[in-house]
Amino acid sequence: MAEQNRLVLWGWFSSEIVKNRLIPDIEKNIMKYGVSFPVAYQTFQKNKYVVNSLYFHHSYAECDIPIGQKYTKIALMENYGIMPDSIQTCHSEVICFFTCNPRMQPSEYAMRGHHESSLIQFEQGIPQIIYNELLEITELPFNPAKKQICLY
Repeated sequence: MAEQNRLVLWGWFSSEIVKNRLIPDIEKNIMKYGVSFPVAYQTFQKNKYVVNSLYFHHSYAECDIPIGQKYTKIALMENYGIMPDSIQTCHSEVICFFTCNPRMQPSEYAMRGHHESSLIQFEQGIPQIIYNELLEITELPFNPAKKQICLY
């Protein structure tokens, strides 16, 4: 996989934020503005509480990344460089992306140059490195921490 498809995660949303803020906001935006990406919306509706998954906020996408993108590695990052000693095998798939501006909605891809959110499922369960090293987002807005994790 080209390194440009990597996804740099800044934080994962707590289940309370997901249930009480993200999902209600998404549903409100859909009701008010309609569905921008029907395939992404259907995928979101089918998988919004899928097992072994988390909602993430991530850094800008280096290129357009489609839903369904699969990754096989996870690693800590420092100054946007992968820390070689932290690389682990991690089979994961992006279930859905979400546009953040001007209103949160399911999207079929992460747009190049944008900070967005995503729902990612992990084949063998959520890796402990995420809980140990990545910021848990418990309130909005939030400020990204210095620690980042990369899927590639």
